[in-house]
Amino acid sequence: MNLKGMPCNIEEFNRFQLGDEAVFHKIFVFYKPFLFRKFNQFCSSNVEVEEVLQEVFVQLFLKRQQIPDIQSIFPFLYIVGKRMSISYFRKAVVREQYMLKNQSQFNEAYDCLETHIETKDLSDILESIIKDLPTQQQKIFRMNKLDELSYKEIAAEIGVSKHTVRNHLATACNFVRLKLDKILYLLFFIKIIF
Repeated sequence: MNLKGMPCNIEEFNRFQLGDEAVFHKIFVFYKPFLFRKFNQFCSSNVEVEEVLQEVFVQLFLKRQQIPDIQSIFPFLYIVGKRMSISYFRKAVVREQYMLKNQSQFNEAYDCLETHIETKDLSDILESIIKDLPTQQQKIFRMNKLDELSYKEIAAEIGVSKHTVRNHLATACNFVRLKLDKILYLLFFIKIIF
């Protein structure tokens, strides 16, 4: 310990044990700078160090009658302060882990929501493109792509040949693909900008 001398003499120490605030202040002023440097190693900010010091000196004042002599003041302050500093450090680590976990959960929820919104938007866009198709192509496209019916099943249901179904579907798919390409390119460009 690099402290020179003692914070008070025996008479002052006896007054301190009886609750003399002037002697308590003298002890506080004597030890505070040294303890501040020591506890700063365990705390993440000067504010935390100040809180630790305040609590340490409150404990000193509350337990002053249990301290047997002047030489026992520093060990008391140091041990109580070190324990409290380590406790602050642990709480900071736990708080940081909690924040990281919450941030991670928030990011996952946000990504999931963003994906859901994008999927919903794309579904709405696809639906509006399908509505732009002529009625027969619209019907065939829905039956094949959404209901997953074969050419033969579609032909039987609407009363046309398989070749007609194939032709209508090819035309509808080209139309949808061209429209989707334009929209997706525009969305991609907007996403890059923002």
